[in-house]
Parts: sequence; structure tokens; C-alpha cells
Amino acid sequence: MKHPPDSRGPVEANHAVQHRHPGGVRFCALCGGELEPREVLPELRVLKVCKSCGYIDFPGPKLAAGCLVIDRGRVLLLRRGNEPRIGYWTFPGGYVDLGETPAAAAARETREEVGIEAEVSVLHGVYMDAGDPRVIVIVYRASGGADPQTSAEASEARYFAPDEIPWPELAFSTTHQALNDWLASSARD
Repeated sequence: MKHPPDSRGPVEANHAVQHRHPGGVRFCALCGGELEPREVLPELRVLKVCKSCGYIDFPGPKLAAGCLVIDRGRVLLLRRGNEPRIGYWTFPGGYVDLGETPAAAAARETREEVGIEAEVSVLHGVYMDAGDPRVIVIVYRASGGADPQTSAEASEARYFAPDEIPWPELAFSTTHQALNDWLASSARD
């Protein structure tokens, strides 16, 4: 069932609010009842359980995907145009939508953020920030062949040779991990 657009207009994601998930969830996604911490069998793990319908909130990480677009030994990075970590560098990427493959999400995000039709080739790696395990990032290697464009999500985008990577200005530990793996694999190639 398709609903008409809300007359109040589109909503921009407030990442500070989004990061309150899952700890800040207080009500059941199914019936709206209040959630309470309960031990859940068989491990007796404490999870949030709906007082009304019994729904158990099993929190899991969000899945993101991105591309290391490689051109002539250089990697494409974008300067983030939105929070979190606005102004810091990372590779194109974002959340995987329900029903979308991670590879398709990585290509879509690359197109949306920097205007490049990425040709995803191989799985590069799977990464997580151990200090903030809310997101798992699947990274693919890709080729693009076009000059990157800016967007609302990318205030700047360009290719970096290995010795030009702005390490102190990288947005996330997962960005560091993926680029370190790229450099290590490039040295073996």
C-alpha cells in the first residue's frame, strides 16, 4: 500500500538521534507496548521484552556497504558533507536497504555520493569499530573511470595516491582498516 507524501515534507536523518538506537528504544515496534529488561532463554541474556505482546527486541548491528574505487593506483575518498564526522574523509558508502545486496548498495551509494557508476569487482573486507559495534561495513573494490562529483553527502571528492592519504583526517576506524588492507594488498600485487 503506497501512502501519499507527508504534507510536512521530507525528513533529514538526525544521526545523534539515530545513534541512541538500540539502547534508547523504549516501546515495542509491533504493538507500541512498553519494553522491559527480562532474561531470555536459553542463554538468560537480558533483552528488552514487550510487556503487552511478548515481542523480544534482539538488537543487531546495522549493515553498511562501500566501495574502494581504484584508478591508476589511487583510491577515491570523499570529504563527508553530513554527520557523523562531517568534514572528514572516507570512501563512498552507506546503509544497505532491506532487499538490497551489499554490492548493489555499495554501487548505489557511490553513484549517489560522488556520481560514479562503480563497477564492483571483488569483496575487499568486512569491518567493524570494536569500540562502537553498531555498524558492520562490507567494502568492495571497484573501478569507476569518471571524475567524482560533489553532493550533499560529499563536499569534496578526489583520488589519493597511497602517500597522499590524509590519515589524521579519516572519518572512521573502519576507513583506516580498509585503507590499510588496500595498501597491504597493493604491496603484494
